[in-house]
Amino acid sequence: MFLRRATPLALALILAACGTGADKAAADAPKTDTPAATDTPTDAGPTKTAAGGPAETSPLPPTAGTKLASYVGKYPFDKVDGVAWNDNSLVKAGIAVTVKDAAVLKAITTTAGPSAPIEMKNGKVAAWSCEQHNCGSHQWSVQIDPRTGATDVCYFDEAADPDKARWFLANGKEEKREANCQ
Repeated sequence: MFLRRATPLALALILAACGTGADKAAADAPKTDTPAATDTPTDAGPTKTAAGGPAETSPLPPTAGTKLASYVGKYPFDKVDGVAWNDNSLVKAGIAVTVKDAAVLKAITTTAGPSAPIEMKNGKVAAWSCEQHNCGSHQWSVQIDPRTGATDVCYFDEAADPDKARWFLANGKEEKREANCQ
């Protein structure tokens, strides 16, 4: 009776747990920039490992961010498969999960200005932007691990603190670091 009511996703998860080739089926599935409904980040809180310690959390399912590496060398407004970096659902989800300050989130997702080409920086795909006519004083960067989708966001607002940038980290912590986001 359980199998008659199980959804295709539940069956795929069951098959994956049994090692029956669900990996091949998943690999053959069409690739998109839009996460499936089950890939949507939640605020359910940290998970625990079998040993009882906190599990590493990520805003994206494992390997979902690998497609982000194709943006390297392009500007955030350049499109890959018809989608600009700033409009990419994986980037948006990573930022939304990581940045808990509503004012900072609004600033980095709505403020237009110059950008540098996207690059690999410390093993992460990194995009940097700033406010037009105010670059030195107001800038941010988004850094996403292409293997896990873990997203770190740097935000520098000289008016708030002229010496330190705020870092919103994938592990849920926030810290201040010397300098700006470049």
